[in-house]
Amino acid sequence: MSDYELTKESPLGGAEHEFDGVTVTEVTDHSLVMVALPRDRAEDIESAIANSCGLSIPAMGQSTRSSDASVTLWRLQKNQVLAYFAYESDDAEANLAERFDAPAYYTDQSDTWGMIRVSGERSLEVLERICPIDLDPNIFTLGSVSRTVMEHIGTIIFRDGDDSYILLTMRSFSRSMLHAIEVSVKNVL
Repeated sequence: MSDYELTKESPLGGAEHEFDGVTVTEVTDHSLVMVALPRDRAEDIESAIANSCGLSIPAMGQSTRSSDASVTLWRLQKNQVLAYFAYESDDAEANLAERFDAPAYYTDQSDTWGMIRVSGERSLEVLERICPIDLDPNIFTLGSVSRTVMEHIGTIIFRDGDDSYILLTMRSFSRSMLHAIEVSVKNVL
């Protein structure tokens, strides 16, 4: 028997960078679970989720937050939502399934994605240089979520605060995304 043991590692090793007016931080304290909503059970699922934590299924390109602000649902496609929530253990899908108590299908996506928060008073300026969608606060309002491409990298962008955005990219591209953000910061500052 070998003495090897698998250990959990974040894609960016907990990267944190402070710039003048911009903070770039890897999100390591949240999980991401895909919740599939079978059409024949959609009403039951929506009702169970609403009863469990006050969540409603959001409109396309939007998000909803639970009554205790612990879970946010993102809607990017029909019959599925992504649940983004503070949870660091290895059983995120089981935890969410128990919390929701809904007859949906749950798939933990946490280790598939690199998650980066770009925040601060100049965060919009930084992201406008690399993001092709309109991030104007009147268009991409608080809670908006979208799939896009930044620097040729498939990305999900979520606006979680006035000057705060969460970027998700496939784990294998996370270092390239971090580099693209850092270059954009240097070009803005």
